[in-house]
Amino acid sequence: MKKIWIVGLAMALMLGGVASSATAAPYVSGSFGLVSMNDSDISAPGFSAEVSFDPGFGFIAAVGNEFDGLRGEIEMAYRTNDVDKISSGGFSDSVNGDISSLAVMGNLLVDLAVSETVRPFLGAGIGLANVDLDGDEDDTVFAYQAIAGLAFPLTHVTTLDLQYRYFATADADFDGAEVEYQTHNFFAGLRYNF
Repeated sequence: MKKIWIVGLAMALMLGGVASSATAAPYVSGSFGLVSMNDSDISAPGFSAEVSFDPGFGFIAAVGNEFDGLRGEIEMAYRTNDVDKISSGGFSDSVNGDISSLAVMGNLLVDLAVSETVRPFLGAGIGLANVDLDGDEDDTVFAYQAIAGLAFPLTHVTTLDLQYRYFATADADFDGAEVEYQTHNFFAGLRYNF
């Protein structure tokens, strides 16, 4: 968990240095939405299973700068899903528990100047995520995401963002059991430019 905060601070300092050396439009944003997690394969010596998850939720807070249609930002994101069931060798059973992630990501986004009322954007990000299983086990792993969305300017400083994100991590290791973490995210949020 300590790694997440250190990486986030380092990224924020780097972004601040870039902003001071170029004409930039700083902004903050916040988003909330639905998190759909792919079924996850669990593999351990002598054991393998597949776990399915209920739909969950997530929220994102970001700070960034815009440079003529190109945006760089640092985000902190939290996602959580309840476990639905586990299947192994033809046997399936409901399971109580949850899996969550807390990630610090550095994103690069491109705003496409299509019209004044709707502005599509595309982006990608990399960072670190602390993946937590039921509050008992956690592992900090490499994380990455792809982003696509539509921005709707509401005022000259406020924008409504609707976006899809594919967010995934390297396999998390929980006491020798490797677990996949891949999600499809649908978020709505507001961006405020200073």
